[in-house]
Amino acid sequence: DLAEVTAQVDLVSLGAHKFGGPKGVGALVVRKGTALARVLHGGPQERDRRPGTHNVAAIAGMAAAYEVAATRRATEGATVCALRRRLADGLRHALSGTHESAAGSPRLPGTCHLRFDDVEQEELLLLLDAAGVCASGGSACASGALRPSHVLLAMGLSARQARQALRFTLGWSTTEDEVERAVTAVTKAVEQLRAEPRGGGGEER
Repeated sequence: DLAEVTAQVDLVSLGAHKFGGPKGVGALVVRKGTALARVLHGGPQERDRRPGTHNVAAIAGMAAAYEVAATRRATEGATVCALRRRLADGLRHALSGTHESAAGSPRLPGTCHLRFDDVEQEELLLLLDAAGVCASGGSACASGALRPSHVLLAMGLSARQARQALRFTLGWSTTEDEVERAVTAVTKAVEQLRAEPRGGGGEER
């Protein structure tokens, strides 16, 4: 409930594509009394906060997607959470040296963050892409970054361990069959990389 959220925070930003809406449209929920500084200048749209013509079709699509997401959130959240558990458990059982970040802690239902010992994330991502499995080495806003995630370092991981971690994202459209195929593909890729001869050198701190 956005009313409950804005009672506790000043601003909430929403991206429509995060809950099944069209890309390129979002919303900013502002707590009453919160002062905003303009970033763009020109027309008086959005109560003089931002110029530009509204994309009515995208806005309507976002509203419809939000309505559906809010209605199904509880049931779909439980389903996606079960699929995440199936993915994480399947890989932990298939591969020794697999670690799940924040296991047992409150988190988003569809985010599965795993680390695989002795495997570099970039090499693993290449094999998974070829196998048709989508994953990432970090958030989209950090894409292409050469340094390890500052969040993982703050959680106590070494730089090397942070570079062994991957994020898998599941959603309302994810199926059990896709999860099983992902487990198979990841297992095969990790085993392949671990079997390859590695260069020497100590662990990076």
